[in-house]
Amino acid sequence: MSTTPQPPRAPVAPPPPRTRGHILAIVLLLLALIVVVSVMTVWIGLRILTRGVSVRVEEGKKEVAIHTPLGSLEVSREVDESRLGLPLYPGAQRLKGEGSASVNIAIGDEENVRVLAAKFETSDPLDKVKGFYKERLGSDVTKYIERNHEGKTVFEIKREHQEKVVALKGEGERTSIELVRVTHGREESN
Repeated sequence: MSTTPQPPRAPVAPPPPRTRGHILAIVLLLLALIVVVSVMTVWIGLRILTRGVSVRVEEGKKEVAIHTPLGSLEVSREVDESRLGLPLYPGAQRLKGEGSASVNIAIGDEENVRVLAAKFETSDPLDKVKGFYKERLGSDVTKYIERNHEGKTVFEIKREHQEKVVALKGEGERTSIELVRVTHGREESN
């Protein structure tokens, strides 16, 4: 058996070394593209929001109003007592600057929430004031608390879209009266 000599083969060139430089460059370019798109999206979103947002602050009236495309918030220290929908105790004096506010919150097409609150004071004793509200509110009261954790006598009136509260507290020879009305719905505003 004789073997025939094989013809010499040409040397095979080694494969080129793999460089990770191309892969790294592609990854860095993708990251840069993601950052640029994100920054542009945030910038455009802020531009749209700032054009649709208005803020009004009136120092003399103590009012703040913020309107956005998503909803609005209005706060005022001025309260129209006739809108409270509760009887005012005869001779009671409204305490200006404390405990009184009108708040209106509107979120898109959802129901609005409005809160009116005012604080009054009278020199009459608590029992006399309590008797007045028992008589005037009568059967409309849905919950009565003789003395809550703050020592207040509370009358609550709850209806479908509205809650009203009268809170009384004896303070020495005087009586403080807090009147609150909360409404929710689309029809009415403060």
